Amino acid sequence: EHAANPELLEVHQTRQQIKRRVINELTPTGAVYDEEMSKASMSSTAIAIFPTVHEIYQGFATTRRKAMPALPQSCIFDIPEQYTLTIDKKRFLLFDEARVRRERLLIFSSDIQLDLLFKSSIVYMDGTYSKAPNHFFQLFTMHSVNFDIC
Repeated sequence: EHAANPELLEVHQTRQQIKRRVINELTPTGAVYDEEMSKASMSSTAIAIFPTVHEIYQGFATTRRKAMPALPQSCIFDIPEQYTLTIDKKRFLLFDEARVRRERLLIFSSDIQLDLLFKSSIVYMDGTYSKAPNHFFQLFTMHSVNFDIC
């Protein structure tokens, strides 16, 4: 037997931490990668052999997809709690109502987003039908201009 390569162990541990976060959080994979790389205390050799975000992105994207719940087969489904709350555990699902048979209205927003929307003097709205998930008729978005940023 021979001793494990310490640099490969560092790489493995950091990859596992990124993988854990990709599975358990909705933070974009690139942001998770950047955050974990900045926190990691790896040797210069381990950093040199660590894959770039582009090299490992597809693998982590596949891992995340497998961990996500399957898309519903009808408009009658329960929304997992992680999608009803913000990262800091505040409400995100504002409204969920079955309006008539086989029709459902979902409204998502954080209280902070609503506050920004109501304080804005400029609001843009857009509805699209082609990007709406199966079993939903339309995806409607509202955007407000705050601090000259939309």
